[in-house]
Amino acid sequence: MVKIERISRGAHGCGEGPHWDAASQAMFYVDIPGQSVLRWDERQQKETSVHIASEPEPGRDMAGWTTLVVPIQGQPETFVISRGSRLATLRWDGISEDKYQVSDFLQVEKESPHITRFNDGKCDPEGCLWAGTMGQETAPGVLPEGAGALYSFSSEHGTATVRQPGITLSNGLGWSPDGSILYYIDTSEMKVEAFDCDLASKTLSGRRTVFCLTSTRTPGLPDGLTVDSRGRIWAALYFGGQVICIDPTTGQVAEQLHLPATNVTSCAWGGVDGSALYVTSATNGLADWQRRAQPDAGATFRVTGLGARGPEMVNWKVNMDALKAL
Repeated sequence: MVKIERISRGAHGCGEGPHWDAASQAMFYVDIPGQSVLRWDERQQKETSVHIASEPEPGRDMAGWTTLVVPIQGQPETFVISRGSRLATLRWDGISEDKYQVSDFLQVEKESPHITRFNDGKCDPEGCLWAGTMGQETAPGVLPEGAGALYSFSSEHGTATVRQPGITLSNGLGWSPDGSILYYIDTSEMKVEAFDCDLASKTLSGRRTVFCLTSTRTPGLPDGLTVDSRGRIWAALYFGGQVICIDPTTGQVAEQLHLPATNVTSCAWGGVDGSALYVTSATNGLADWQRRAQPDAGATFRVTGLGARGPEMVNWKVNMDALKAL
């Protein structure tokens, strides 16, 4: 039987970027506009958080927003996070609410005519970090078309390489079990897409549609995603109130998971045996009456009993000395 449990203490403006760290048996995630990194300790059944302070920049509302968090392999209590269009290392013990260290090491799109920021990020099976960008909204739901890109970041040097330009709202990332296919979401396209992915060279080719929300009349916007051990895609639908499981071989929805929140943002496998699905959500975009009707909006959920599991998530395997030299 499927069981949905709320694990977060409060509501998040936009919970995102869940990443399960098997070594610590903890799920890390962020509240984007809250500029917070959060940690769910599975053993202690406890959530902790830290607010990442950032100086406001006139006209750049997103300059300090934290949109991703990934542990760095072999570096205890050390993570890569985003800060607007910058990447930084975060040193945090996972407990303290105000004791942390942040060091920026890279910024992308400095010459862009648009204000952009990072959005979703994740590591491929070899431990290489990938992350994409998006432009700043000019009105609710209105973004500059093609202002962002999808990047990979060298584990040896930490440098950025554009792998897919012309992206409007870079979002979900996930690889097939053998790593040969990258599943990807540019939310503006209203699709889950696939690329053939050469892990050695990090090159992408053969872009194609796996599932189209528009043609199937599926409600919501495609947001974050994860892939299970059978190769099925689990995609969160913002404004859709659910996570759908897509069979990429048929392009059909195999399962639907309805959540007690309209704005479902992302999901990731975790837990002792990888069979728990952690789902983040947001209050952003909800009217006051919708928030009253959804007391769990903006919460993070732990879902069990799905009869599926995911492979262990991969931390960033990077040369820390190289990051310090950037």
